[in-house]
Amino acid sequence: MPNLLRPVALATVTFLAACGARQGNTPAPGAVETPPVVQAPAAPTPPELRLPTDVRPTQYAIVLKMDPKVETFEGTADITLDVAKPTAHVWLHGKGLIVKEASIEQGGVTLAVKPSSSGEDFLGLSLEKPLAVGGAKLRLVYTGKASERETSGAFRVNEGGDWYVYTQFEPLGARRAFPSFDEPSFKVPFQLTFHVPQGNVAVTNTPQLAEEAGADGWRIFRFAPTQPLPSYLIAFGVGPFDFLPARDAGLKQVKTRIITPKGRASEGAWAAKVTPDILEQLEKYFGIPYAYEKLDVLAVPLMGGAMENPGLVTFNSRLILSRPEDDSVGRQRAFANVQVHELAHQWFGDLVTMAWWDDLWLNESFASWMTPRMVESWQPAWDGPVERVQHRNGALEADSLVSARFIRQPIRNNGDIQNAFDGITYGKGSAVLAMTEAWLGREVFQKGIQRYIRAHAGGNATAKDFVDALSAESGKDVGSVMNSFLDQTGAPFITATLLCDGGKPRVALTQQRYMRLGSKTPDMAQSWKVPVCVKYPGATKDVTACTLMTEAKAELPLPEAKACPAWVFPNVDGAGYYRVRLADDTRAKLMKAGLTKLSRAERVVLLGDALALAQAGVLPAAEALPLLTRVAEDPDRQVLEAGLELLDLVSTRLLTPAQEPERARYIRDTFGPRARKLGFKPRAGESEDTRLLRPRLLELAANEGHDPKLVAEARTLADQWLKDRRAVSPELVGPVLSIAANHGDAAFNTKLVETLRGEKDRYTRQQLLGGLSQVSDPQLVQENLKMLLEPRNDLRESLWLLFGASRDPRTQGVAVDFVMKNFDTLVGTGGKPGLLPEGMGSRLPYIGAGFCDAGKRQELAAFFEPRGKQLPGSERVLNQVMEIVDQCGALKEKQGESIQSFLSGKAAKTPQAPPAPL
Repeated sequence: MPNLLRPVALATVTFLAACGARQGNTPAPGAVETPPVVQAPAAPTPPELRLPTDVRPTQYAIVLKMDPKVETFEGTADITLDVAKPTAHVWLHGKGLIVKEASIEQGGVTLAVKPSSSGEDFLGLSLEKPLAVGGAKLRLVYTGKASERETSGAFRVNEGGDWYVYTQFEPLGARRAFPSFDEPSFKVPFQLTFHVPQGNVAVTNTPQLAEEAGADGWRIFRFAPTQPLPSYLIAFGVGPFDFLPARDAGLKQVKTRIITPKGRASEGAWAAKVTPDILEQLEKYFGIPYAYEKLDVLAVPLMGGAMENPGLVTFNSRLILSRPEDDSVGRQRAFANVQVHELAHQWFGDLVTMAWWDDLWLNESFASWMTPRMVESWQPAWDGPVERVQHRNGALEADSLVSARFIRQPIRNNGDIQNAFDGITYGKGSAVLAMTEAWLGREVFQKGIQRYIRAHAGGNATAKDFVDALSAESGKDVGSVMNSFLDQTGAPFITATLLCDGGKPRVALTQQRYMRLGSKTPDMAQSWKVPVCVKYPGATKDVTACTLMTEAKAELPLPEAKACPAWVFPNVDGAGYYRVRLADDTRAKLMKAGLTKLSRAERVVLLGDALALAQAGVLPAAEALPLLTRVAEDPDRQVLEAGLELLDLVSTRLLTPAQEPERARYIRDTFGPRARKLGFKPRAGESEDTRLLRPRLLELAANEGHDPKLVAEARTLADQWLKDRRAVSPELVGPVLSIAANHGDAAFNTKLVETLRGEKDRYTRQQLLGGLSQVSDPQLVQENLKMLLEPRNDLRESLWLLFGASRDPRTQGVAVDFVMKNFDTLVGTGGKPGLLPEGMGSRLPYIGAGFCDAGKRQELAAFFEPRGKQLPGSERVLNQVMEIVDQCGALKEKQGESIQSFLSGKAAKTPQAPPAPL
């Protein structure tokens, strides 16, 4: 989701004039071309965030006349209103629109209205005489723009020489396509009609009712009314689309299609194959049929990710489409996983919609949680349960920041809405749901979900509604547990000690907030109500003991242990959303006798906690890093990938230049043999896990280990690929270009740039840009970044050059300097829009997240803090970046000697560890 916050101006100004300067006789946005026929009373106090509820919509009829070749479009919005109390002022949303006519009809009388505005988001309608309580009809005739630089609102893309219009309305984009009450709680039916040039078609959420001839060669497409929907779930596309039918899906056998740019229908074959299967898996879980009349899935070039619009799910075209000769296991799995997420939204978010953006987690956390749950049964070989724990580890990493958001973050401004689409909402929320499910039991949790959806189908709901449904189904106080995670930041840090001194064996538990080095401890102590389950050996098999930890300390008896158990592990299957620290003797027991007894998910938890303990300063890095050495040859891809996260402890950010060769040697010696054995050519009959692991290990050994054999081979293959696109396996084009560019010279960089300039195929262009984003020579990066300022380049496609450069310590300074020198050009100044897509400016502070010293931190703060008003929504991003830099500096100071001890070979080999793989 884009991040954007615009300040709300209190003065009444020409509607949305800030969107562009007035030129000649062209009316400024918001101008009314006919003079008002009434003298409106003094302007009322405008809204600051939410619309008043004295006037609500009950249905919309939107007519759009839209030519994808032309930026400007025409629209008419007829909105039926329900007036709850007399008012002479009606507020709704509209952005970048020019109002030509405005009127309200009530009781058979048409009332002229005077449009006004507040800031860029609100449209005010003032009447000479107040509306009476009851129904009314609002009519607005307007024009708007489908931008070539945006990926939100209505935007245009040239694909293969043809023009298309697409939409992305979540969270605040619908107001840029039509005047509306653009908030989730205004959930009503919409009916859309499109006038488009011949040769184009229109698609939207609902089935087409008719196609008719219009004037001057235009075609008219009329669509059925939607079920009640919030404005952010409306979607449409206009262009010369192709259609690939899939089989009818679900209990209602709804028509299902993949919609693509012209000539590319065959590339949607995988999407057409798996989409009906996924829908049917979800119907089984929810016990409720898919609620909508059709299921179209639309490929959208340059879109970020995917969007759950009912009846017209939209996907980034690179994620959904692939030529068979270019396809890969990774691409197919990525699409399927995202499609599970988007189709889960058809229940969580579409059928039942959050009442306000503070409960966005009711959409995103649930869809993220549902993905591994469905994959587990639908595609068991894909390791859904272990993937879930990997994502949990990532959420705990994001939650280590004191500046992190709450899951249920209070919304104070539009910036808070934009910032809600982050790893906390998706990842932490998903992990807390998984923990709650494990505590209540899968069957009870499923029934609670079904109860919640049935109770609120077609309407809006809140966190309390969901928690109440779970409590009613389980008979437990679910709210007290979940709210302790929803309404505060951070994660529990549980210390576990095995006690066998007198009486029966038990585990002593204490909790506090997990804190990384460099973060400032909050003034108030925090605690959670945490379901904790401990695994330990029983008489004949491993058993589990559980408790709900409600205080700072607790003791958990181990009833099936007849004697002191040989080991304990206090996070069964990684279900708990907390970090674990084992007391020294308890940890020694686990390392000696328990490692081979852990499940694969539990091994992933152990590795993630080892990294977290080192980052908190309670485990020397030299004791954590041998775990990475040990998993280097582990046959389990998931365990190895979890172990690779420990490389953060030897990040080049933490090292001196003299230490970097030692790091490269360690990576080359540890991972090079396996990477060289895998090689750059997939073999017939090898597993999908091998195909997924190969790219990761090749890039690691070559780019960070500087393995000369792999680098030389990648350079040769890259040259071959530039001449023949079939010379490299599709799944290895990215790694080959990455390695070749990372170790390339000016001549190779020139080859990539010249090939990019002449390439018309978007997929190939994105591969080339991916390679260029890995260039490590600062002078070459400086030259490459100049391309972002060239008018012929589409920043929606090429912006990754900037963020790619910011991830490499060798080139990060170049990226930061580029932003500082070209700031006004990128973000806009004096009312003139910048080159960046709307909302992207708020993310610019992330370019400094790789710094690790106080001086650079001060430079970033000095530059971005005074520009916060030009980068609405960036304040939270900057605070997080500052804390990330602080954490790095503190870790470097605390663990520097331990890291050097490990790299120089003086560290001991994992004490008391068995020889078997972790």
